[in-house]
Amino acid sequence: MRFAKQMAFYSAYHQEKRNILIHVVGVPTITFSVLLVLSWIKIPVLEGFPVTVAMVFTAAVLLYYFTLDFIFAFTATLLFGGLLGAAHYLSLHVDTTTGWIIFATAQILGWGTQFYGHFVFEKDRPALFDNLFQALISAPLFVVADVFFELGFRKDLENEVKQILSEQGKLKTFEAVAH
Repeated sequence: MRFAKQMAFYSAYHQEKRNILIHVVGVPTITFSVLLVLSWIKIPVLEGFPVTVAMVFTAAVLLYYFTLDFIFAFTATLLFGGLLGAAHYLSLHVDTTTGWIIFATAQILGWGTQFYGHFVFEKDRPALFDNLFQALISAPLFVVADVFFELGFRKDLENEVKQILSEQGKLKTFEAVAH
């Protein structure tokens, strides 16, 4: 129930299919670029094993996700693991200037496309204006949930989220997009 309530807040801003698809690409892009920068910051914890702020940040976020929903958190762990691995690899193989260019490009494209999706397709402002924590920390988990819902999985939870949205008067309907 806790997850459904938090997902309902996020879903109130993400109901139009094209906007959701943009977020499925944009949120991991932004997350990757943040992990890239955080991979440069080493924490001297274990001798011989480099620990980075990216690792600590990822572990903390994933622990939070597991308090919300095990299945989505497990899937997010696979996603974050891939993003973290790629970020660490890239952090070791590109110079700092190139890294900052990758970061800036990913941030501009990731945020820019999402703002476009909100204002053009969703016809609403982004959730980050009302809840920065959800926009920056919880969004990757909610994107995982959106993919599950789109694939037809966890329909009971999707229906619970829609019920909450309906009760709040925030459930939107969009006309089908012609292909």
